[in-house]
Amino acid sequence: MSPEVLARVLYNTFNFPAESPISLHRAVLENYSRFALIDESYPALIPSLNSSVKGILVRNLSVEQVSRLDEFEGDEYERRTVIVNVEDTEEVVEAQCYIWVDDLKRLSDCDWDFKEFMQKRFKQWIEEEMEEMDSSRP
Repeated sequence: MSPEVLARVLYNTFNFPAESPISLHRAVLENYSRFALIDESYPALIPSLNSSVKGILVRNLSVEQVSRLDEFEGDEYERRTVIVNVEDTEEVVEAQCYIWVDDLKRLSDCDWDFKEFMQKRFKQWIEEEMEEMDSSRP
């Protein structure tokens, strides 16, 4: 998840407030693959031996923030405990990750490209998805 999307989900803004305790760390998740979804702009992460996925480890989330992420990810994903390699500290830690549990027929046969998403689809996606989230919040 991009920092902009994360900040929007957690703080309803595109930047983290200065007082935010959250820290972001580059990490690698072994034995998983990330796929593009057919007719969607977001990815699916599934178990896959001898593969790895680069991503972001988010630390210092509150219980309320985890709940917001659960709502954002929806029932297509299940939050599971995994082991990640933190690149900047070389730690190996337990973390929670949203794993695809919906129909595997929705997976395309190619990897989801974060850079392409940010360059070509982010603006439209953020407008549509966040409008939906805003309308569902009290």
